[in-house]
Amino acid sequence: MYEALNAMRRNGIDNKQKILAHFEKITKTPMEVQKKYLLELLDENKDTEYGRKYGFSDIHSIEEYQRRVPITVYDDYSGYIDRMTNFGEENLICSKKPVWYNKTSGTVGAPKKIPYSQRTRDCFAKYSLGYQSGLLYRNLKERYFGGRWLNLIRCSGDIVRLPDGVPYGPISEASLRPHIDKWRYIFSTPVEATFSPKGTDARYLTSRYGLCDKDLNNINCTFTGFLLDFCRYIEKNWRLLVSDIEKGVISKSVELPDEVRERLSATLEPMPERAAELRKIFEEGFESPFIPKVWPELSYVVGGASAGFSHYTNEIRERYLGYDIAFYFRGISASEGIFSVPIKLAAHESALIPDSLFYEFIPIDDENAVPVTMDKLELGRKYELVITTHSGFYRYRMKDVLLVTGFYNQTPMVEFQYRIDKTVSLMGEKTTEMALRVATENTAKECGFMLVDSSVYPDAEKVQYVCLMEIDRVPKELTEEMIRSCLDKNLSQLNPSYGEKVKSGLITPIKLIFAQPETYVLYKELMRMKGYSIAQLKPVTVIDNEIQKGFFFTLTEDFEEIKKLCAQ
Repeated sequence: MYEALNAMRRNGIDNKQKILAHFEKITKTPMEVQKKYLLELLDENKDTEYGRKYGFSDIHSIEEYQRRVPITVYDDYSGYIDRMTNFGEENLICSKKPVWYNKTSGTVGAPKKIPYSQRTRDCFAKYSLGYQSGLLYRNLKERYFGGRWLNLIRCSGDIVRLPDGVPYGPISEASLRPHIDKWRYIFSTPVEATFSPKGTDARYLTSRYGLCDKDLNNINCTFTGFLLDFCRYIEKNWRLLVSDIEKGVISKSVELPDEVRERLSATLEPMPERAAELRKIFEEGFESPFIPKVWPELSYVVGGASAGFSHYTNEIRERYLGYDIAFYFRGISASEGIFSVPIKLAAHESALIPDSLFYEFIPIDDENAVPVTMDKLELGRKYELVITTHSGFYRYRMKDVLLVTGFYNQTPMVEFQYRIDKTVSLMGEKTTEMALRVATENTAKECGFMLVDSSVYPDAEKVQYVCLMEIDRVPKELTEEMIRSCLDKNLSQLNPSYGEKVKSGLITPIKLIFAQPETYVLYKELMRMKGYSIAQLKPVTVIDNEIQKGFFFTLTEDFEEIKKLCAQ
């Protein structure tokens, strides 16, 4: 049944192993690769408007580049990009015309347009797909092959052509749309669940069709939080799903556009044997992972999972997935390019890619520090990432903070920590995203409830942290004050500066509010309806604008009512 699919996957395995060998080689001399990359890039762009402005033709060393070219942010390029996209001007910041503009996932103001050259796009494909396949095959061998994939990446379908003729939209759209003609041979997930029109219950479609396919080989998601949402949905809705599979129908209670319902319903058939098998599994309860029972051939999961969001992965492992199915945690990437790849499976740390971008790093523990190159990085120290790309960004501040965890050959291994612009500081305490998330995770563990998700709003007027939690499985004896006190203790331990300022009265003790069930899922759906790519949406750890505040603070519930809902 899957001969054609596996033939496609086997094709090119040798080439993917060559990618691993190439990466092994360049990580032994990363600064030679970095210098060559930078000087070739400057020579290629010396006659652009930006290159002439900063004298690229006269730069022959990394040190000269750092002296001549300033540190930049997106606003330094927005004028150039406007001239490129609206008026078709070329040779402004890059000698090669972009082949794509990546739409960022911001929630306030106009989304940014990040230019992609063909070289950037090829590098992304090489390391996000080719390297990934090579490493999985190296570790799994024949288990790498098998049945179809379960796709949890959703696209908003909003690719447009800008006035200069270049496509503009989330890069996930560009990577998935070329497969539509052979979609059903690759994915169990129907096209309508991935490129879902408004009014489509994509979670139902993904779950229903996935449950029908006993021979799934792997699961693909952007972030592991999406896999957790998927598992929780099945746990709460398995009776509806199994009933529909048994009858070969789509329940009238499921929200779908009429044309989608008609098109899908016409292809469905009753599956009583599979339904009976699933019903038996689910009726046994969820005290042990259900995924290995439902999909015994499932070999691996691919998804992003930084160490700061490990509670998603831990719950997936412990409650739903088990420990025999492999996890490939994607390295660090962003709209601007791909920065790192893992060296082994199930590892949160990853190695920088020497020939993907030119990197600089600003130590965050020194306000007067100057950017350094990767050969100057120190183990255990945190740095803000600065990049130079083949798509026209030079010494561009990413605002991402990375922790150096070790070295692979001569190349630094890093973990994503937090974004500088997501740090909370009411009185100079500088509480990071990482500290906020770990504090809530530790609180959930100590108090014995399940943390679905959480956010913190820094109330400048009251000088107070307001913590919003969506929770489930709450012990009967637990009180709101017990949670608040535990959270305050954990946050003070993770950031002593915060604790000291609360103790001295400079910061008002933390306030708790509780989100209604499925609030965070609804937020993702709202963002998708507004045209943002769900595939790029990151967890809202810090509520930092009025749109988010208005949404989340509206969907709250009294703690005792939450306990009643959890008991149902």
